[in-house]
Amino acid sequence: MAKRAAKGAKAPASPGPTKADLKKIPAFASMHSADVETFLSHMAVRPESEGEPILREGAVGDGLFVILEGSVSITRKNRKGGEREVAVLEKGEVFGEMDLISDRPHNSGAKARSDARLLFLPKKAFQDLLREGNPGAAGLVIYFARMLSARLDANNKRMMEILEAPKDAAKTGEFAEFKRRLLREWSF
Repeated sequence: MAKRAAKGAKAPASPGPTKADLKKIPAFASMHSADVETFLSHMAVRPESEGEPILREGAVGDGLFVILEGSVSITRKNRKGGEREVAVLEKGEVFGEMDLISDRPHNSGAKARSDARLLFLPKKAFQDLLREGNPGAAGLVIYFARMLSARLDANNKRMMEILEAPKDAAKTGEFAEFKRRLLREWSF
């Protein structure tokens, strides 16, 4: 497990990604080369050690992360105060996308599942590019809308599976609580 450099000390520099590297990431694949170069100029490589928290559930974030190497665990707190891994993201995937378009706190946390190398895009840089009419920034918004729509579809499908589960299965643990909260809190 790699250790972070002491505060104020510089970590050894690793080569940054190239335009070709970023174009291999699905979120950036359809961008024109000039837009990719613009985005790279606003991004910074961030090494993370295994187990290192990257995003904290309940905190407001400040940008997008692209996984260049390693893997990241997405977690949610449970009612007992523990954590549950809800997803594992790998090389080429992004997270923190909601930070770019919302000021709401994170509804999940993220931590390095292995030593990882991430590429970070600050929210302010993205919003500036969007305000300036950068086509790459507009393309990212469309990409995120499609990604979030797919997640919503998957969650809706899972919700219906839970709601339609046999009564005996629906009475057990987390699913029963989820169903009660869903029917009480959601308006259709």
